[in-house]
Amino acid sequence: MDDHHGPQKGWRRWLFSTNHKDIGTMYLMFALVMLFAGGASAMVIRAELFMPGIQIVEPDLYNNLVTNHALIMVFAVVMPAAAGLANWMIPMMIGAQDMA
Repeated sequence: MDDHHGPQKGWRRWLFSTNHKDIGTMYLMFALVMLFAGGASAMVIRAELFMPGIQIVEPDLYNNLVTNHALIMVFAVVMPAAAGLANWMIPMMIGAQDMA
């Protein structure tokens, strides 16, 4: 009967949350995970450029990695991190009673 009172526990807290801090945290966690994915592709790019010639990946895959690295870092790291920080901080800064 009292299941609907108070914050939910476990994964339901994160999946069904309307709390601005939880939503901002989810954006930031996604940005962190994607930062590691973009960083991994950057490490492969740098390893390929270590010496002349083909070292690790073929030229087509290298071009793919460069493009994916750029897209991941801009659209899956920088933009979600900015949105996450804004979602986390701005309601508290402006004193939004219904959010903070």
